[in-house]
Amino acid sequence: MPLLVAIIYEGGWFLGVFLALAAALGASEYFVLRKGVGKGLVWIGITLSGALPLIAVLYPTYQEFAKIGFGLLVLGSVISLVMVMWLRWPQGHPIESAAVTIMGVVYTGGTLSFWIFLRALPEEILGTVNPLAGTVFLAFPIWVTWIGDCFAYVLGSAWGKRKLIVLVSPNKTVLGALGGLLGSVLGGLSYNYYLFGGMMEFSFSSQMIFVTSVLIALAGQLGDLAESVMKRQAGVKDSSKLIPGHGGVLDRMDGLFFTVPMTYFIILVYL
Repeated sequence: MPLLVAIIYEGGWFLGVFLALAAALGASEYFVLRKGVGKGLVWIGITLSGALPLIAVLYPTYQEFAKIGFGLLVLGSVISLVMVMWLRWPQGHPIESAAVTIMGVVYTGGTLSFWIFLRALPEEILGTVNPLAGTVFLAFPIWVTWIGDCFAYVLGSAWGKRKLIVLVSPNKTVLGALGGLLGSVLGGLSYNYYLFGGMMEFSFSSQMIFVTSVLIALAGQLGDLAESVMKRQAGVKDSSKLIPGHGGVLDRMDGLFFTVPMTYFIILVYL
C-alpha cells in the first residue's frame, strides 16, 4: 500500500507504467479465463490494454483521451475481425472473438485509464496543481473499496450464514455484503473529514460522500461478482498464481475496475 501511494503521488509516467503493466497482466489473465480466443487476438488485446494507460498519461483528461482511445478500440475491432475471418473462418466465430477481445481491453486498460483521469481532476476542474490533491482524489475510491472489502471479509467470515449468490461465489454471504456496505460508508465519511477536509481544506458534503460510498460499495461488489462469474465459467479458483496466496491482478483489482471510473464521473458531475 505505501508503494502504491508513492506511485500515485508521483503520477505521470510512474503511474502510467504501473497501470500499463497491471492492464497487460490483467488482460492476459482475462484471455486465459475467456478460452477460445486465438493467440493473435490475445496479443492484440494485451497490447491495446497496456497502451491505453500510457496514452492517458499523454492526454490526462477524459475529453482528450476519448478520441484516441475510441479510435484504438475501433481499430482493434476491425483488426480482430479481419484476423479471425482470415485465419480461422468458419471455426473462429469472428463476431464473438472480436467482442471478447475488445471487452477485455475495455475491462482492463480502459477502466485503469480512469486512474489517470481521476488524479488529474483537481487540476482540470479546480485549477489545483498540487500533486497531493490528485493523490487524495484517486486514493478515495481505492480506500473506500479496500475498507469495504475488509469489513465484508471479517463480518462475513465470522457471522455470515446466508449465502449471497451460491452459484457465482459460494463463499460470499448477505451479512458480508452488508458489512462491506457499512465499511465503505464509514471509510468514505472518515476520509472526507480527515483528508478532503483536513489536508486539502476542501470537503464534499456528507450527503454526497454517503451516496458515493454506497455506490462504490455496490460497484465494488458487482466487480467482484463479475470476475467470479468468469472464474466459475473457466473452472478455476484464481485468475492466476501471480501473487502467491492472493491470486492474480484480476483477483486483487476486480472491484477497482468498476469503482474508480464511477467515482470519476460522480465527482465530475458534482463539481
